[in-house]
Amino acid sequence: MENIAIYWGAFNPPTIWHKLVIEKLLTQNKVSKIIFSPDWTRKDKDYKISDENRIKMLQIFFAELKQRWLNVDFEDYFLKKSWNTTTMEVENYFTNKLWFFPYHIFGIDTISTMPNRVWNDEKYIENKLKKIFINRKWFLLPENIDMQNYQIFDLNILEISSTTVREMIKNKMRIDHILTPKVRNYIEENWLYI
Repeated sequence: MENIAIYWGAFNPPTIWHKLVIEKLLTQNKVSKIIFSPDWTRKDKDYKISDENRIKMLQIFFAELKQRWLNVDFEDYFLKKSWNTTTMEVENYFTNKLWFFPYHIFGIDTISTMPNRVWNDEKYIENKLKKIFINRKWFLLPENIDMQNYQIFDLNILEISSTTVREMIKNKMRIDHILTPKVRNYIEENWLYI
């Protein structure tokens, strides 16, 4: 059975930080394979980008990952759905597809929201879901954390969020150091997030 992790999120846009999460988890043998699984475009956020542009940008990002010979797959099932996906839907989908329980990659700051997630019957997410938390330097882990079945992975790199990138683009700041080259080119050529 492979040691697989699901990297699920908006990735709008995908950043160098997302790439380094994937690279470091694989090269440091934390997992043997990562399934990159973007979620649909959330209607509650104003991204100023079409679904077509977003899908193309994610495909470009994935192609850049594959050029580095990383053991990563692209799963577009949730990208094509038109509703908010829950953690439990992702878990059920991949468990049925893979026939075993994969790890799920989260930013460590999501610990505080996990108990309130939809369809989290009997605290499944906190106690049974296999989790890899990516540490964030600014986040202080609560002392009385009620969480089981997890690992914390420290990247020791500068953290860059997609929200920060969108704000930087909007404010006409340099982004060449926080995006992969082809993603940056695609964003600039198509005037995305302006």
